[in-house]
Amino acid sequence: MLIREAIILAAGLGTRIGSPITGVPKPLVKVSEIPLILYAISSLLSAGVERFHVVVNTKGHMPISRVLNEFDINVDFVINREPERGNGYSLILGMKRVQDEFFLSMSDHIYDPRIPKVLLNAFNSSDFDILVGADSNPRYVDIDEATKIMTRGTRVVRIGKDLSRYAHVVDIGLFIMRRDLYRTYLDYASQNYVVELSSLIQYSVNQGRKVMIADVRGLPWIDIDTADDVYKARTTARSLIERAASIVREYIGIPQVYQPQEQ
Repeated sequence: MLIREAIILAAGLGTRIGSPITGVPKPLVKVSEIPLILYAISSLLSAGVERFHVVVNTKGHMPISRVLNEFDINVDFVINREPERGNGYSLILGMKRVQDEFFLSMSDHIYDPRIPKVLLNAFNSSDFDILVGADSNPRYVDIDEATKIMTRGTRVVRIGKDLSRYAHVVDIGLFIMRRDLYRTYLDYASQNYVVELSSLIQYSVNQGRKVMIADVRGLPWIDIDTADDVYKARTTARSLIERAASIVREYIGIPQVYQPQEQ
């Protein structure tokens, strides 16, 4: 069974990326001449996703849509007018548009092309409400900055950045979720102004929902938060970027060296 829809979170303000790329929406920051958001989309296309709900803020809407509309991608743009409320609030806005279970991805992560299929295989072999992509052997992330997961077997018990004990080191920014969580999350948002994704997942656990992990066991991925991460992607993680870029070229048709159209 394939999952046909994905929500891509691209509404963050990107304040940490800083100089020298200030002024460019973070999802359009280039790694190997390819905008970040195209890496996430192409990896999910390779796993069978057909429609993308991209959540953007008001400032990023036009430049991001301008780039994505250059390609043959089925994209629905969802505008978050209150990005300060957190990435969980962006998820809720995107969930209003999906029909059934869906992939959820950050727009600033680059994955080994095999990773979405690891989650898809787990989806087809287990029963859950949320499947959290996890990595017990991360290569390219700062553990102190990462969201950690405490598990009992493969079931999530706690999730958050400040956990002192955890079984599976970090979540990788890729999930599969069921659409029927929407009302539960609306309830949470009615009681909390700031709605972070990890808080929604912990709320799901507390509500007795079945939240599981799929461990990618060291398959490479990288989270681009700062200019230093861009440099790391171009150097230390170069082999990952080359594999991911080949998927972008195969599934999106981007040229070897991408240059956006003049506007």
